[in-house]
Amino acid sequence: MRARRPAARVLLAATLFAGACASGGSDAAPEPSTSVAPNEPASGAEAPFLALVDPDGAEAILASGAVTVIDVRTLAEFADGHLPGAELIDISASDFVSRISALDRSATYFVYCRSANRSGQATALMADLGFESIYELEGGTVGWEASGRALATG
Repeated sequence: MRARRPAARVLLAATLFAGACASGGSDAAPEPSTSVAPNEPASGAEAPFLALVDPDGAEAILASGAVTVIDVRTLAEFADGHLPGAELIDISASDFVSRISALDRSATYFVYCRSANRSGQATALMADLGFESIYELEGGTVGWEASGRALATG
């Protein structure tokens, strides 16, 4: 975990999701292992679930089909290649906050960018807005491609 991340973030290994994916393919998002400490709620409120996942863990989460994938890069970056099924919500666009605010806060989201800088900003905002379950791709698309995975185009 990088020091710039909020303390509530956890790093999950792909092994946390292997059991969930092999257990019958439920439509629910994979549950984290009980060995992962829960986020500490502020002032008695329930804290959002925030997880920074590597490409292996991300692949398992995406395969579950139980997440909405959000790419926070620019349109040009998105056009050059993106994760399959991703929706573009550009963090640098003037309507970013209103578009994020319009999303269902109880749904599960998977957020990424090129290097995990902008996605870190986006997931922090989403947590502040009351989103309950957010995954973020560690290393962004750079890390995804470095792990030997391809981006979709078109």
